[in-house]
Amino acid sequence: MHDPLWSAFIVALIGGIVDLDSTATWQLMVSQPIVAAPLTGLFLGLSTGQAAAGLKLGLILGAILQLVWIEQLPLGMNVPPDAALASVLSVALGFLAGHRYESYVEREVCSTVALLLSVALGLLGRSLDMLVRRLNTTINLWVERSLEAGKVWAPAFGHTLGGFCTFSKAFLFCFLVAWLGVEPLRYFTQSLNFAQNTGFIVIQGLLPAVGFAVLASMCIQSRAEFRFFLGGLALFTLLPASIWLAIPLALATGWVLTRTADGAA
Repeated sequence: MHDPLWSAFIVALIGGIVDLDSTATWQLMVSQPIVAAPLTGLFLGLSTGQAAAGLKLGLILGAILQLVWIEQLPLGMNVPPDAALASVLSVALGFLAGHRYESYVEREVCSTVALLLSVALGLLGRSLDMLVRRLNTTINLWVERSLEAGKVWAPAFGHTLGGFCTFSKAFLFCFLVAWLGVEPLRYFTQSLNFAQNTGFIVIQGLLPAVGFAVLASMCIQSRAEFRFFLGGLALFTLLPASIWLAIPLALATGWVLTRTADGAA
């Protein structure tokens, strides 16, 4: 039986835990999209009796979001988009809105729209994160004044209160989005015609290319590397697969023959 409130509670609980991990509370790396998204899909799938479908959706969306957000790092004063909550909510909206459809097309459209919405949700999560950080600054000032007054219990209490604020922010945000966002997404999906549904499926196929482009932009640092990258990509696309199998074999054979000749000399 599908209970929207229970599903929203599960999503909110997962969101609160992974958001704590994205701060200095645990640092177990479960807040990474490649981990948070499959966990969300698995638990939602278990609650609806479709664990395999939920895990599959989480793995797909998590891999895409990990590539898209890979260059967003919390360095210094920089507050990146909240990739942890974006991954949790994209899987939650896509699965809860699409798992009751029998049609493959409608399920895929739900997950694609949810994936696109995750960008906006990540930016909104960043705004909430900045608000909580300002609140934590106020808590830190209170802790300093309390220590000066001889209250030795203040640091532990302040640290716990800061974690509670972070968890509460993520819990409430995820609960409201998962509770109120599923039905509008289903209504939007039902309003699309066949051509529009096909367009969204094409978009889903192109999204991994965006992630790989982000990864390539981080790895390629010079024009020479960019030219080699384009040349290798062109060769890999144009040459038959049998030639690519022969190239490593030829290189390995040449390396062995070179080592043998050096040993004989």
